[in-house]
Amino acid sequence: MKNIVLITIYLSILSSCASFNNPREIKSEKHDGLKYESLERYDEVRLSNNLKLKDPIALCHANKFEDAHNILKEDLDARIKDFKYWNKIATCYIIEKIYTRADYFLDLALSTAKTKRDKAVVLNNKGVVLLENKRFDEAKDYFKKSIELSKSYLTPRYNLTQIYLKYGILNKAKKQLDLLLRKNATDIDFLNSKAYLELMENDYKDALVYFNLIPAEYRHRDDIATNMAMTYLMLGLYDNAKTTLAKADRKDNYYESKQAEIEKKLEKLTEKKI
Repeated sequence: MKNIVLITIYLSILSSCASFNNPREIKSEKHDGLKYESLERYDEVRLSNNLKLKDPIALCHANKFEDAHNILKEDLDARIKDFKYWNKIATCYIIEKIYTRADYFLDLALSTAKTKRDKAVVLNNKGVVLLENKRFDEAKDYFKKSIELSKSYLTPRYNLTQIYLKYGILNKAKKQLDLLLRKNATDIDFLNSKAYLELMENDYKDALVYFNLIPAEYRHRDDIATNMAMTYLMLGLYDNAKTTLAKADRKDNYYESKQAEIEKKLEKLTEKKI
């Protein structure tokens, strides 16, 4: 009965804890299953090394957008028919959150892409642009097309999973996550997504198992801390939930508001307990 009451009270919080806007702060490459696929998934080591080499993507990650675009402009004549060149420019604009420009250069990338894998990369990124603009149905179609072109390409599977989780299509999310975790069982975002799925299915103990597989140094991340605190709350482990929220980064407004909602519920429950 206690669990039924909790589910009713917190349904609004639980259903909105998954966000497509996922901060990918992964320092170690062993915890990053998409490290060689996504230009948005650079770890500290690769960022540091590439910055020394003036790599434009690394510079974009460092918010040095003008420097990055100047370097890219120098390569125009030599790489005008190279899809990777246009894709890099688009990626910088995605990081910069200038999505109309990103989409323009992705169209150029698509026009120069030759292999199915190349086209899959571009279609995934076009899906990301749509995702960031909250055009979820259209984004979903692009991720599916990307997967069709390259079955081994994991990034669109991860992105598609986030849409499934957002809309509570848990059976399809589970199918994708099981595949992703077979490829890399230590990826931070794969584990967080799997834990969230278990949370949505009310399997709180299983959710906690997956959260505990995430190294402690990442559990303060707002998305992870929010979902983990909710899991503790649903298990009745209120002190653990409070401790988790106290350590949260509090950098993301979306998750901060969810954390505040959970804290209010914890206060009420603690008062009733007293």
